[in-house]
Amino acid sequence: MSCITNELIQKYIDGETNLEERVFVKDHLTNCESCESKLIAHRKRAIDIKNALNSLTENTIGIPPMILPLQVNKRRLVLKRRLIYALSAACVLLFCIIIFPTNRDLKQNEISMLQSFDEDYDANLPISQQKMIINVVDPTGKVTEFYVE
Repeated sequence: MSCITNELIQKYIDGETNLEERVFVKDHLTNCESCESKLIAHRKRAIDIKNALNSLTENTIGIPPMILPLQVNKRRLVLKRRLIYALSAACVLLFCIIIFPTNRDLKQNEISMLQSFDEDYDANLPISQQKMIINVVDPTGKVTEFYVE
């Protein structure tokens, strides 16, 4: 009977043998003491190698903290943007009102005209055929009304 090779013993230790090889190795080990001592030596060497490798590594494993991304509520972002845009527009408008005041005095030759339509406004007629009231305010504050038909 031929003895087991070192490769087959290593495959048997690692659990890489198929069913036929496993049966052959078990039967042979019951009859051959030298192969059984080889198997014990290989197992001891494998255990020594694993222990040597384990001693090189640290036993503590640092697990970094799990950082979950913030769930962004899209509707809330849209509302925030709208609020920012509205506040920006209000600031620009306020800035323009402060820089360019509108309460300028009327010059002597300026006349203000206000026009409005009579109550009997007909939407089917062109604007040139509508009855209008034109109010003219001169610089002294006198109001003159004109009726245009």
